[in-house]
Amino acid sequence: MRLPIYFSNNGPEKHIVSCWMNRLIFYYPLTISGTILTSISVVLFVKSYTTGNSYGFVLSLFALFTLLILALVGRLQAARFKKIQFQWDSSQPLYAGMEGTNHQLRGDGIRTFYFYRLHFKISGRITVGRNAHMYISHETSSAEGKSLSVPLYFPLAGEFQARGGLKICDLFGLTRARFGRDNFRKLMVKPALFADDRSYHIEAVGGFEDKNRKKRSEEERYYMREYIPGDRFRDINWKSSSRFSQLFTKISPYTQEKTRLIPIEFRHFRSNQRETVESLIHLNQLKSWLLSFLKKVKNENPEYHFIIKTGRGNIRLETDEDIEGFSLDLSSIFFQVEPSEYQVDSSVNEIYIFSTPYDENLPAVLALYQNAKTHILRTVSNKDGGGKERTIHLFKSLGSIPFPGSWILRRDRNLPKPKIGAQEKGRLEEHPIKVKTL
Repeated sequence: MRLPIYFSNNGPEKHIVSCWMNRLIFYYPLTISGTILTSISVVLFVKSYTTGNSYGFVLSLFALFTLLILALVGRLQAARFKKIQFQWDSSQPLYAGMEGTNHQLRGDGIRTFYFYRLHFKISGRITVGRNAHMYISHETSSAEGKSLSVPLYFPLAGEFQARGGLKICDLFGLTRARFGRDNFRKLMVKPALFADDRSYHIEAVGGFEDKNRKKRSEEERYYMREYIPGDRFRDINWKSSSRFSQLFTKISPYTQEKTRLIPIEFRHFRSNQRETVESLIHLNQLKSWLLSFLKKVKNENPEYHFIIKTGRGNIRLETDEDIEGFSLDLSSIFFQVEPSEYQVDSSVNEIYIFSTPYDENLPAVLALYQNAKTHILRTVSNKDGGGKERTIHLFKSLGSIPFPGSWILRRDRNLPKPKIGAQEKGRLEEHPIKVKTL
């Protein structure tokens, strides 16, 4: 006996319902204000009709008719704007805590009817920590022109899942007419650099050296480098230069320039899984400090390279472009539990350690570096730091407040810093922070 086989259609049915709901929301012609006014007008219309109140009846009918006309004219313009090619220019980099950043919407020419404006809205969720998010929304409008400029502001660094949408709205903000497809992009908000007046003098005996890597596998190019203005003409290898159509200078294999490698540990470790206002700001400040350190040292010593160790592994930075690329990766590095297999290289002579008050294992790590010169750079609470404190306002103004998650209600009032004792080799640099929401 063969049993009947039944196929479930729950998946396709749910998909169809979801599509219809999305289309209904997309083409819904009223804003929140328009919906409230429509509801009041309908109630007034019904009540006036049943009670015979002619004044209320005419007033409610006029309000409903006006809303209908505004919605129809807006939809007519939306259909007209579908033919225009719009381009969202998101090339300008985004930095946390920095005002004056704008993204542009470019079109072939924008001109709306009277009492109407073209609106471009950038919104989405930005991940600023472990299970810590914010909802960001910025909108701009214009009646005519070739571009719209949307000002963007982000309190913290992270990954921004952005969504750009277009619509036509009347000047009263009662009706809307969305059109076109929403544009989705993943944007990285970098940690902002801050003014760093500290002097980082790295002695010649510290760290370790590494020979320049070969750029070609050919043996003769192993003893050459690219020509630099100022090299002697008698040192130019004319035969190889003519072959490769590029000038090369002969160098001795025994006098090759050596590159300094500066080892750095970025300790973004915290045992508690719940983010707080203080934890997010401390980590953001540490990211900014690290980037400022890298750029400053690289600018003063172009031959220096960096080996940075994080909870994700090691990364080598050799050029300014590498540092810029690392700033994007740093945006998505958040607090995490220190890996059990986390090991240190005790053979180094000098190391820079970036840490926060949440780094409970810092004393144990320093014990492993007892033979090295350790430079500790860490953020501390304003009560613990001896230097000049920096007050950090999470939200600078009421007009730029996003919609945060539940983490905004959690605070760390007392942040005890791990005791590490006096540094016999190296130094201790502390960055006192005072955290305020507004």
